[in-house]
Amino acid sequence: VATFIISTLSTLHPDALKALRILSCCGFHTDLAVLNLLEESNISSCHGICDCLQYLVDVGIIDIAGGLVAFTHDLIQQHVYESIDLTQRRELHFNIALFLGLKTSMNSTSIKAMSSIEDDFINLYVAESKTAEGPVISERSLLSIATDHVNLASPKFISELSRRKLFATWNLIVGKEMTARSNFGCALHYYEQGILFIGRGGWLDDGVTIHHQLCLDLYEGAADASLAVRNDSLVKYYTEVIFQNVPFEDSLPAWITLMTSLESSGQHKRILDTGLTLIQRLNIDVPKPQPSPVELMKTMSTTIQLMSNFDVDRIATSHSADRCKRNSFKIFIRTLVAAFSLSSPYLPHLTCEMVRYSLQNNFYGVESSVAFAGFAFFNIVMKNDYAEAKYWANIALEILNQWPPSSVTVRVNWMVYGLIIVWFVPLQETKRRLLETYQLGMKIGSFSTSMYPLCFCSRIALLEGENLSVLHQSNSRDLKTMTKYNLHCAKLSVLDMVMIDELRGIDSNTFSMFNGSFGNDEKDIIIDAQLKGDNYLLGYAYQRRFFSSFWAGDYGNAELYCRRVLSLPSAKTPVFQSIYFTFYRGLIGFLRFRDNESEEQYGIGLDAITKIEFWLQFSRSNFENKLYLLKAELEASMRNLDAASKLYEASVKSANDCGRVHEKGLAFEFMGNFLSSVADDPTGARACMKKSHACYLQWGALGKAAILREKYNLNDDALERDPTSSKHERHE
Repeated sequence: VATFIISTLSTLHPDALKALRILSCCGFHTDLAVLNLLEESNISSCHGICDCLQYLVDVGIIDIAGGLVAFTHDLIQQHVYESIDLTQRRELHFNIALFLGLKTSMNSTSIKAMSSIEDDFINLYVAESKTAEGPVISERSLLSIATDHVNLASPKFISELSRRKLFATWNLIVGKEMTARSNFGCALHYYEQGILFIGRGGWLDDGVTIHHQLCLDLYEGAADASLAVRNDSLVKYYTEVIFQNVPFEDSLPAWITLMTSLESSGQHKRILDTGLTLIQRLNIDVPKPQPSPVELMKTMSTTIQLMSNFDVDRIATSHSADRCKRNSFKIFIRTLVAAFSLSSPYLPHLTCEMVRYSLQNNFYGVESSVAFAGFAFFNIVMKNDYAEAKYWANIALEILNQWPPSSVTVRVNWMVYGLIIVWFVPLQETKRRLLETYQLGMKIGSFSTSMYPLCFCSRIALLEGENLSVLHQSNSRDLKTMTKYNLHCAKLSVLDMVMIDELRGIDSNTFSMFNGSFGNDEKDIIIDAQLKGDNYLLGYAYQRRFFSSFWAGDYGNAELYCRRVLSLPSAKTPVFQSIYFTFYRGLIGFLRFRDNESEEQYGIGLDAITKIEFWLQFSRSNFENKLYLLKAELEASMRNLDAASKLYEASVKSANDCGRVHEKGLAFEFMGNFLSSVADDPTGARACMKKSHACYLQWGALGKAAILREKYNLNDDALERDPTSSKHERHE
């Protein structure tokens, strides 16, 4: 049908064919309001276009519906458009763009301000006060359409520099509009088109500051949009052009963009080196090589003294800071996160310097909240003072509440809820807050940073015992998102998927699903982490193997990976998975003590009890069932049957009340193991193992259940669901 219609185009009335050519320049479809505006212009080709529309509808070439005029087939539009001479086509786009551009108040002013071109343009327009009949179109849409037309005219068609700068400005405006809508692919297109118009010579502005600023805005926009669409090579290109053409202070936003790009690909060592160099250039004291213990103690002592005189009321009154100070904080933020991943000695030093910088400059903008969140975490890592940490974490949140949401909001919420508040509230509440943080980040376009709270959400769900089948589905979906926006988080999350597969007793070929985006197997991730010095990723990879070995009952292998975890600097940094590492390690310690009466293993068990008892004061729901089970194992090691049995039962009840079916199964398993070693009648031990097996099935851990069934030769009746279990699946 399209071919037949195309063959009849030559028979159309000349006015209809002229109108059709204008329509083809507007694309497959265009707004009727735009055509009404074009009727007003002095562009001769546009006169009478609306009068021909009904005729073109009657012959089947176009349709009109809902205020839109559209071709009946894209081949018709393509044929008509390509039949127009290239020079004539560009001239049409150019004239349409100029007319529509002047119809927007934001651009009529900018055009008229450029006196060198005003006289050339004025004959193309009618009076601006004239109003088209029928549908109307917003200024923003009109400018976007005008910009599309001028881009189709192409910079090659427009030689005059003043005009090229004008059209570069249009592209910048529309690019920012697309950025505000989180349409970063389109934003990148407009920024790149603007760069084509301005050219590399735009940096040489002959003393006209606005032209230099226009270049900077376009290149910064292109770099940021490239970051959002995960094109790291373009980020590198656009930022390097900025570094070559602007003073150091003006280049800070570009450095921030480049560091964020490096962060998403896990290049933490490079970020740390870059950040330290930039911080030194900002005249902030950073010792090189890394700070000695004496320097650290001196810095921490000075910072603690400063913080002791801090007045919380300053937060509400001291918001202002110049652009350089705010950008300096953003450099600090990226450098701090890199130091955390590397478990670098610079971590406490940078934290203290951030706090001092904020206090000494009386700056409590949104960026300064990172300093207070970092100082809160510093109190846990260096002083084991959780109450003080909670206080400063709340100060960080109070600062955040003074400002609209931004990428800093996402990062600080992740730090506060995932690293500090997690010790004080039920883990499911932490997961809820982190999920809200992830959703906020995605809404405001902070895609890369949003992957950190999403990664933590998935890990909490796994370690807290949510149904593994449901987790496999949700994690597979989340992994695709992480692979798109933050490869470092994807590597962390794929390790959780490996553990889920092992617990379920299946192999879902997770690595092959992502075409080697993060290697072919877990060994590739470990090697990559070793090469990059990423102690956090390496530590979690070993910790994951420790967890899996524990659940498989392979305690010898678990001890091997335990030693590897403890050999890394990251082992000194308590994060929420440290709870489970301490818990499982303590259980293994008591079991191994009963096997070979090793005092060292007994001490490991006691140390776990001490830590869990300390954490219990902050959140009973997170730690109570774990403490009961550890104390039960302590009594079991002393052969105190009655005391041990009561504590096992208390652990079962507490785990059941909290919905932790996996830890309920664990309590039954350890209780059965103890009873089988001390009781003449194996009935009680066997009953515990059957209940444990039922809990593991309810958890979805078919692989773990199979290990238990084979080890203890359980009958088929063990497959029945445990009737005392509370509902544990916590769906979103």
